[in-house]
Parts: sequence; C-alpha cells; structure tokens
Amino acid sequence: MNYQLIVNWIDIALVLAFLFFSCFLWYYFLYFGVASKRPRRLPKATKFAKFAILIPARNESNVIRNILNACEKLDYPKDFFDVYVIIEDEKDPTNEIVKEFGFNVVIRGDLTNRKTKGFALDDAYQEIKKRGLFYDAFIIFDADNVMNPDYLSLMNDVYQAGYQVGVGYRSFTNATKNWVCGCSATLFSFMNQFTSRGRSFFFEKATLTGTGYFIAKEIVDNEGGWIWNGMTEDVELTTYCYYHNIRMHYYPYAKYFDEQPDKFKTLNRQHVRWVWGFFASKKRFKEKKNVYPVKSKVKRFFSLLEYTTSIYPFVIFSIICLLTSIASFGLFIASLFGSSEQSGWLFAHALFQFSILYLIFIFISAFTIAIDNKNLKFTTSQCIVICMTYLAFFSSFLLAVLDGFFHKDKRTNWLKIEHKGDIIDKQALEIENDKGK
Repeated sequence: MNYQLIVNWIDIALVLAFLFFSCFLWYYFLYFGVASKRPRRLPKATKFAKFAILIPARNESNVIRNILNACEKLDYPKDFFDVYVIIEDEKDPTNEIVKEFGFNVVIRGDLTNRKTKGFALDDAYQEIKKRGLFYDAFIIFDADNVMNPDYLSLMNDVYQAGYQVGVGYRSFTNATKNWVCGCSATLFSFMNQFTSRGRSFFFEKATLTGTGYFIAKEIVDNEGGWIWNGMTEDVELTTYCYYHNIRMHYYPYAKYFDEQPDKFKTLNRQHVRWVWGFFASKKRFKEKKNVYPVKSKVKRFFSLLEYTTSIYPFVIFSIICLLTSIASFGLFIASLFGSSEQSGWLFAHALFQFSILYLIFIFISAFTIAIDNKNLKFTTSQCIVICMTYLAFFSSFLLAVLDGFFHKDKRTNWLKIEHKGDIIDKQALEIENDKGK
C-alpha cells in the first residue's frame, strides 16, 4: 500500500478545511479582542419601564422558591413589574407556592401540540392581553434561575437606551459541582464573553440562550403572540431579531444564575433538543414583515453574514479534523498488520492530526476560563481538568446528533430537564440568604 500517497491526500483535505475555516475567521479575532476589554456601562435611566416577568414552571415546585425569593428582593420599584408563573395543572404544588408569595399564576388550557416553552410563553401573553394589562417589555426566566437584586434596574437601563431586546450575563449556581457542570458552564461563558459581547459590540445583536432576557412588547404585539415556539425558541427568536433588524444588547453587568446539568444523561437530553432545534428550518422567522428600519446597511450585511455562517465553519473544520485523524490512525493500524516499517511515522502523523483538534479545544476553554474565572470560580485543578477534557465534553453534541437520528421522537418531544435547586455559588447563596440586597 502506498501510505505516502494516502497521507498526502489526507493532508490536502486538512489544509483545505483550514483555509475554508480561515475565510470566516475574521469575526473570531474581533470577538477575542472585544472579550479582553472591559465592557462599557450604559447611562443610568431616569424613567422606569414596566416589566412582566414570565416564568414557565411545569412541575418545578422543588426549585421555584429560589427565583420567587430573588424576585421579592429586586430593587426595582414594585409598581413597575409583575411576576407571572406559568403552570399546566392547577394541582401542581407550584401553584400554592406562588400564591404564598402573592405573585400571579397562569394555568394553561389546551396543551394539544403546544408542549414547548414557547407555547407556554404565548399562553401567558394571551392571558395578560385578555386581562387588559399593559407592559413595556416581557422578561423571561426559568424556574431554576436566581438573579441579582439590581438585574431589573440594569435591564431598564438597556431598555431606556433604545434596545428592543436585552440580555444579561448568565452565571451559574453549580458550576463547580462536577466535571459536567464545569464544562457546561465554560461553554455558556464562551457564549457570554465572546459570541454575545462580540455581536453586541459590532452589530447590536446578541445570542439568546433561553432565559435572562427581555423583549419589547411591541415585537410580540406585531406578531400577534409568541410565535417562537419550536424546540429551541431562543434560536428562533435570535434569528427573528437578526432578520427583522431588532436592536439587541448584551449587558454583562446584569447577572443572573442558572443551574447546569450534573449528569451526562441529562446533558445529552438537553443537547439533543439544542442540536436538532438549531438545524431545524427557520424560514418563517426570516419573512420580510414587521421589519424595523436599518441604521446601517453595511452593518446589517456583515451581521447576517456572521449569523448565517455562525458555527458552521468551525463545525466543518472540526469534523474534517476528526475524520482525517481517524483515517490516519486507520493507516497506522493497517501498517501494523502489513508489517510495514512506516508504522512509527504513521502513528506520529495520526497523533499530529488529532493534536490539532485537541489543542484548539484546549485553547478555547483555557482562554475562556482565563478571562472569566472570576465568575466561574474554578480551582486550579478544575481548570486543568476542564481544559484537558473539553473536547471529550463536546463529543456529547455528536452523540446528540446520532441519538436524534436514530430516535426521531426525541427531536420533537419536549422532555423536561429536572432541576435540583442546587446553589453552590456563594454570590447566589447570598441572594437567597437575603444578603445580596
């Protein structure tokens, strides 16, 4: 077998993949530059917007007290926000807990083909509309969230600065609990500090990740309801914002806390939903109706180019790296059976191919932790373990693709992610213990 010829073709494939990736690398460099700078503060608002806090909470009685406690401690004027907890059944213990706090409960009606979070938010919107109540914006939280007391005040600064969608910094209640939590928190930290900060700085856009954001009421009104109701409603809404020229802002000073999965099984269930929801058709969210005026056509062009390419160049490059590594290791094994004298060289080449991919993931995780460990709070040993195994963590997305491929029902069935209410982070604990005010 002509090993040299095959290796040459493998190398050519890797070089072409790298060149392809490099063509779209420009915004990665820009985002890394922004991530290393201190974010600017918005002017303190003198007016108060009225917010409706919407919390989908199906069977979340074991964690709901945490966020309701946090809502009570918000330093925002009480007349300018209301809390709505959305449940599916009046007998859900969550119902009585919410009543203890004096907040509003929305009990959903017909759930036929309306099981997702987006439909729950639409039911809340329609109930508020039916009651004839007015709000300037809706702010979305999950039942396992906890927010800083100044969260709403800072979101008001974003709203009063003219942004139609604002999102804060997603911190973590249990990032240091175990390896799964740590790697998941590192991923979200990257999305916070690189993707959202970069998009906000250059394009007035952001990445919505399911919770911790507000959306101006006029946007929902214009669509007649909460139309973002697929398996990944946050991706759908992000897409809508890009194609309808919605002004978005990521504001890292507004901090909320989110519980991360602590088991690989739970993580996989989450990733199946993310992966297949991400690749689902978003055509209806790109329709040219209710489009807001464009400030800069050049900025719009590059923002759509960045969003359209998104993670695809990196994913393609990673897949090709993986395939060339597998092919190289295959040649090495074949050489052992063929008693080839080139076995050592082939093994070294295969190891080099794999090292390229491995080192990229080490760099991404290490740089993310380096600029954000004040929030992640990892010990030195945890930092090392996460960086050295970050590629293994990302294999869960590949498993999610395969899982959804062989189990089609998982692509469309909204499976509840169990929350335990674990709060390990000291700052989040202080909020719950009434010290964060």
